[in-house]
Amino acid sequence: MAKNKSKNKSKGQKPVISPYRFMREKARTLPIGKCYITPPDWKESGMPTVTVTRVRPNGNLVVASFLVDTFCLGVKDAMYNEKMTPYDFENYLDRFKQKMGLEEISYNEAHNLIYGAMAFAEEGGVKPAKEFDPAGYILEEDTDDIPLIEFDFGKNGKHYLVVSPDEREMLYCNVLKKNLGDNFEYIMPYNEYDDVYNEYDDEYGDDDEDEDDDTEDSFSEFNPEVLNKIYEGLDKWIEANERYPREIYTYQYPEYPESLSVKNQFIADELLSPDNCNSLPREVINRILALPKDEAARDISNIIFYSIGKTYKDINDNTIESWNNCAVMHSLILLVQLQSDKGLEAVLEIMRQTYDFVDYHIGYMFISLTHPALYACGKDHIEAIEEYLNQPGLDSYLRSQATDALAMIVIYHPERRSEIIEAFRRILNNLILNLPDRKACDGTFAAFVMSNLIDINAKELITEIKDTFATDCVNKTICGDCNSVIKGIEDGKYEFKESRYQIPDIYEQYESLKESYY
Repeated sequence: MAKNKSKNKSKGQKPVISPYRFMREKARTLPIGKCYITPPDWKESGMPTVTVTRVRPNGNLVVASFLVDTFCLGVKDAMYNEKMTPYDFENYLDRFKQKMGLEEISYNEAHNLIYGAMAFAEEGGVKPAKEFDPAGYILEEDTDDIPLIEFDFGKNGKHYLVVSPDEREMLYCNVLKKNLGDNFEYIMPYNEYDDVYNEYDDEYGDDDEDEDDDTEDSFSEFNPEVLNKIYEGLDKWIEANERYPREIYTYQYPEYPESLSVKNQFIADELLSPDNCNSLPREVINRILALPKDEAARDISNIIFYSIGKTYKDINDNTIESWNNCAVMHSLILLVQLQSDKGLEAVLEIMRQTYDFVDYHIGYMFISLTHPALYACGKDHIEAIEEYLNQPGLDSYLRSQATDALAMIVIYHPERRSEIIEAFRRILNNLILNLPDRKACDGTFAAFVMSNLIDINAKELITEIKDTFATDCVNKTICGDCNSVIKGIEDGKYEFKESRYQIPDIYEQYESLKESYY
């Protein structure tokens, strides 16, 4: 790659500027084009997508879209394309029109909605998603030169956190509480409120609907009486969560490599390239997967350790400005395909980091990348996974990825069921012993373990499950109480979501990534 760039310069050609640099250095020099919002009735959901364009001299467009949570979190996600043709842009808009509807708005409306939601979120200590850099450079700077348009943020004047089924948003509760005290609300209309939802379906739902249909209805469709029941349960839910504090993060970091050493330099060049932030070219994927699996996995592991060392301190200190690549994300995707145990220690080291670290490097995709990578690299090293699980002072959400990986072994290798059941038995016995002191566990992690046991119908562990709940330290707001867990196991009716434990096709995975980033 370096030689090719040098060759281009020697012929007097201009060096190619990366999309990232273009957004940061050139986007604001272009005239603003049309702006759009979807859905048009976004005030009901509080979750609009705002699209802003700028026009390039050749007629192509710079496009950026922002998923905005006007109730609480500000900019939750952002994506951009620095050179989209008008034809492709029309196709892009058509997807919105068909799914949710679309409305053209002025740039001033788009500007004030995005920046206003960010400012409101920052009052609660919530910063915009990392993808805002560089997508946000399509916007003008937020100065008095932009006419002010007032929007209402939050609900009833308060920050209002809506928690999705995977509960990722619960991580913001501590931040909001630290900055706002009790002056915010949140709603979790899933899991522990299933009985309320079922009551709603029985009384108001369509009897002809398929039982497997998605039930993620908008709040505005709920009968007020049902909503009142949900609100009435919030205080109880908050009280219950406060009873199960998280384990304190105390990981002692090792010395990470200050320089990167790999056998195949092209792997480092491609994974660390800003041009490959959103995807890897198919030819690069093929070239990596054609290498001896252990050799490729060692190089990828070195890239992971190097990336951790270069970023973890600034992430923890909240001083990081930009790490202009997606090497950690690419590494996990590739390790799933390589299926080499030479990547195991690197995956475990990612899982020893803070949640802020994985959120910075991987974002929401951590819930679909981490445990498949651990399964791929560690399925023949259960002892290493258990050693990780017994290490104190780690993040509960990341720790739960290890038991997800164990569940995958049962699913893909049913002949190993008894082996994994015994591993889960040891995990439960450790919980029984250590939950009261939150040593290498806490109530949240224990609840995630119960979810795994439901997924694999672990009838063999009913006694240990009862003893674990007897500690009165399992967070019942996540998995339900002991009877609910045992009923889920004994009924054998729970069907885990395929996406939770699947091993994706790497090419389809990257196609999906490219689609999400245009």
